[in-house]
Amino acid sequence: MTPAGEIAIELTHRAGQVEAVKIGSTRPEAARVLVGKTPEQVLDTVPLLFSLCGTAQAYAALLACRAALGLAAEPEADTARQCLLQLETVREHAWRILLDWPVLLGRTADKAAVAGLLKLDRQFKSCLFGEGEAFRLSSRLQIDEVRLQGLLAELTDLIDQAIFAGGLHGFLAISDEAQLGAWLNANPALAAGLLNVSYQRHWPALGHSLVAGLPALDPAELNRHMQNSDCSAFCRLPQWQGCCFESTPLSRRQTSPLLADLCSRYGNGLLPRFVAVLLEVAAIPQGLAASLETSQAYGADGVGLAQVPAARGLLIHRLALHQGRVYDYRIVAPTEWNFHPDGVLAQGLMALQAADADDLRQQAEWLIHAVDPCVAYRVTS
Repeated sequence: MTPAGEIAIELTHRAGQVEAVKIGSTRPEAARVLVGKTPEQVLDTVPLLFSLCGTAQAYAALLACRAALGLAAEPEADTARQCLLQLETVREHAWRILLDWPVLLGRTADKAAVAGLLKLDRQFKSCLFGEGEAFRLSSRLQIDEVRLQGLLAELTDLIDQAIFAGGLHGFLAISDEAQLGAWLNANPALAAGLLNVSYQRHWPALGHSLVAGLPALDPAELNRHMQNSDCSAFCRLPQWQGCCFESTPLSRRQTSPLLADLCSRYGNGLLPRFVAVLLEVAAIPQGLAASLETSQAYGADGVGLAQVPAARGLLIHRLALHQGRVYDYRIVAPTEWNFHPDGVLAQGLMALQAADADDLRQQAEWLIHAVDPCVAYRVTS
């Protein structure tokens, strides 16, 4: 078990058919350490707690603190923070693509491209905020437009070469499966290699289930739900209106023409999931203001609640203040929705069929990578 915890996935199968799936988590309740702190101390501490999706976590904490304190919105600064949030989504996706996808294909991970990606990523905050401090109550917006555009151009070029082999713009122009097939046949890219293998193995619909995408959650209703129900249970095993939902790049990108066509054929199976991630990586650096989801904050009587679209899905922070200090802090991460014991991964794994145990395990590994937990996982069967 790692300090960040892990997801344990146990498969029971017979004759190539999964009969039962058991998913458990040892992820710690990191928010406990925030109890007793002032809002300023919370904002100092949150970035130290989360190595993955640190921008989303910091922004959610800032929005929740600001709402609980009754502070006014900061439209211009929040637009810049939303840009940083989207850039983190690109980084998180590209990191997984460059490190994990080659391994799935039996290749070597592209560590040089990852190093270049991280080098660029560290420079974006200083282009938008004074001293690079973006998520404090005292943050100062200070935009260096020329440098920012230069970094975005470098990021796009790195992604284009390392992931799309120069075919990024062609990929973004695809609107249906036929066009996707033509692009795959003409492109030697890492992205094309992975999608081609999914076709060759007849896996486009692998892991399809009837679990729907998480609908928009009304902030006031969500706050009442977290206040009146067993909030600890909701944070560990979230459901909405008695149902499990998925919150993933696929669930938020289904309206794109290409994904709409793929989902009509393969549901929420493996191929649409990988394509959704590729669409975000390709599109975000070229249209930062065009996010399909925006962050939300809600405040009432010393309570602050924030909903932020992180790389892997919806992130929720809720805190309550008493005499200027936190007396309750709750976090619901995307992994809790997607790796719920009855959620989209569990249902997808139940649908697997294979010729033997090795093939079944490989299918499971591909599906888990496509849903993408934010911590280590372990599969036993």
